[in-house]
Amino acid sequence: MSEKTTLQTKITSAAAGQALLDYMAGRFRYQPRDHWERMIQEGALTLNGQKAEPGLKLKAGDRLAYEVVLAEPPVDKNIQILHEEDAFLVAEKPAHLPSHADGNFIQNTFIHLVGQALKARGFGGKARLVHRLDRETSGLMVVAKTRDAARLLSGQFEKAQVEKNYWAIVQGRVEKDRFEVSGAIGPDGESQISLRRKILPAEAPGAQGARTLFEVVRRLQDATLVLCRPQTGRTGQIRVHLASLGHPLVNDKLYGRSDGQFLEFVRQSKRARPEGSAAGLGPRHFLHAGRLSFDHPLTGQ
Repeated sequence: MSEKTTLQTKITSAAAGQALLDYMAGRFRYQPRDHWERMIQEGALTLNGQKAEPGLKLKAGDRLAYEVVLAEPPVDKNIQILHEEDAFLVAEKPAHLPSHADGNFIQNTFIHLVGQALKARGFGGKARLVHRLDRETSGLMVVAKTRDAARLLSGQFEKAQVEKNYWAIVQGRVEKDRFEVSGAIGPDGESQISLRRKILPAEAPGAQGARTLFEVVRRLQDATLVLCRPQTGRTGQIRVHLASLGHPLVNDKLYGRSDGQFLEFVRQSKRARPEGSAAGLGPRHFLHAGRLSFDHPLTGQ
């Protein structure tokens, strides 16, 4: 269902100096540039409470507000809270649910829905993400309920001190029982898709070292169930490493297809704009975060 809401954001130092129109068109790319220009000229966007011109240069600390009609894509909202304490909780995120606001997902996100559930139970604080999962990846996520817990938990994820086990179903029969992929990951400069990443030489611009351990759990007729233990935490690491072996995730729309096939999928998805429940969301890629081991943010246990 569509509804009007006012969105607000604070301009960071990284965005300072940009023209208002350039900022809006670059950050919120789910709408074309002329849409944002029209909104600014009509006064639908305000900067520090005042109407602004498209070419106005932004400053760090400026407060931007704009009213939009939300017509968010459907998501699976069946979040299961598995463990909860005063400082943090652990929940199972379903597939087809973004971790946080991105593109035209604003309220239909894991962290927003968790925050609303906590608020309904009388929690007066703020729910904070300390890591993320891809929209189609299901599984365990940790949410901090205090600022200190967020700092301590996110530090463990950033320093690769959290033990993470994922289960994946990949295309084809994997022959080796146990194997490892090590290789720096960075942007795929040969791809038309800005999101796509690949294994690069360690000295390549934007390359980050990555290492994943794999173990075959069960071989199926045309696919394999694999246990994945990432030793580093790079974006898309498991998907990139599996695709590099010729065994992308089953239903991986980014790494299991060509650029042309992926772009056509995106075009069809935008044309369809399905309404209704998550029942019509279609197939997801088969990756599930099934186990996390970390130090308690208060006791260290």
